[in-house]
Amino acid sequence: MHASQTLLPAPSEWTQLNTYPQSFAECVIDAIWSERVRYTTVIEIIDRYRDFRRGQGANADQDGASELAQTFSIGLDAWIDQIGNHQRVYAKSDAPYKAGVVHQAAEAAIASGLESVSDLVNGYAKSTQEYRNLHQRWLNLPGQHSGLSWARLALVAGVETVPVDPWLAEFASSATGAEVPAQTALGLINAAATSMDVAPLRLRNAIWEYQTHLDAAERATSPAESR
Repeated sequence: MHASQTLLPAPSEWTQLNTYPQSFAECVIDAIWSERVRYTTVIEIIDRYRDFRRGQGANADQDGASELAQTFSIGLDAWIDQIGNHQRVYAKSDAPYKAGVVHQAAEAAIASGLESVSDLVNGYAKSTQEYRNLHQRWLNLPGQHSGLSWARLALVAGVETVPVDPWLAEFASSATGAEVPAQTALGLINAAATSMDVAPLRLRNAIWEYQTHLDAAERATSPAESR
């Protein structure tokens, strides 16, 4: 895709893609927190989560949904103070905290029977009932109905093929001047990755960052959104 080379920085300038192949907990934190923030903020929260779990004698890089949910036994306020921050899922003073939505996402995963990265990868590949259940529950979480964080969850889990990614479709549609379905967009972007000699996951992450900055710029010049 020509736009991948004209709109994006050179691959040497792309931010490193962090994936969490054994930690569903870290995938969830990254997915919920990544929207409309500098990625350095996400890294700081992941690092604090790892420090917190290390202090409990555990390895955050191996945590599933149950382990993530259990960390909230200290209470939401304490979790925010020790691990997260006071960012909310959308720009209203009464919007839920991202930390609270992380907790809800962990509980949704437990209720769906999908608690690990391997469960998630298998669910995407085979469209398991657990995957479908979590997908629906995830989209019903506060501020997550767009599907952006769900697509991010797949990206940082290392899922190569993504059924729905709104920002990939938006990027491809802008590049071609016509509406492009998400699955078609994925094919175009995979082809672009091949022509650029980069991993498709890295290109998807670069597009994610591009669309994040574009979204932030549009919000800065538009009236506050209502939800």
